[in-house]
Amino acid sequence: MVNLNWALCAGLVAHVAATVAPGFPVRGSPDLNVTWDDTNVNQPGSLLPRAETAKPPSEISTPVWTGRGKAILMFVDLDVPRNGSRVQLLHWLTANVTRPSSDTQTLKTNDASLDIAPYLQPSPPVNDTPHKYTLLLFEQPVNFTIPARFKDAIKERVGWDTAAFVNATGLGDALAADWIRVENRTTGAGVNASASATSSASASASETLGPSATPSDYAGAAAGMKEPGAWLGVVVMAGLMAVVL
Repeated sequence: MVNLNWALCAGLVAHVAATVAPGFPVRGSPDLNVTWDDTNVNQPGSLLPRAETAKPPSEISTPVWTGRGKAILMFVDLDVPRNGSRVQLLHWLTANVTRPSSDTQTLKTNDASLDIAPYLQPSPPVNDTPHKYTLLLFEQPVNFTIPARFKDAIKERVGWDTAAFVNATGLGDALAADWIRVENRTTGAGVNASASATSSASASASETLGPSATPSDYAGAAAGMKEPGAWLGVVVMAGLMAVVL
């Protein structure tokens, strides 16, 4: 019994320390150090105000790097409601990311011309649960290209398949990752403010269902329902340890 409890504790620790959102199909470790606006994501899974995610992260740094000198960043929402389930939405895909010098861990990402899919602001439907967004850093393969079968998916964004894209392009496991949660409390026309962030109008509409809409066909999207933060795992783990001791 003791061994089982310690196993459960270890599993909870792994969940709390996860650098990708729970249920995300691609692994990533260790943490990226990410700052949105003036908010540094000190703990994976932090809940950020939507307003602070209007632009791409203002700073991203990583403790690991690639010998090839270039990397790819991908930012994906795991929780877009569609037909009674949750699907992925591609929010950002950019290539040829570099570190300016060997004495800094900060990435150079402010060149929008390198974006394969321009940054799209997180905009969960109003009153939906906080959506989980994972940011991944991959080593960029030599002669990296976008497979033809993904070109439409990049334009549409909704229904994105991270695992299939990673397999098709040979990206492998992410070098590092981080994830945040974003909740939309906006009302009125501001809900669709992110439409200008991309040339694809359908990309904005795919995540934002309207000024006051809620995805009522999905049981987990009841108004006011909130996902537990990472702290919940810590509390449960502490309880299990108390039982063991």
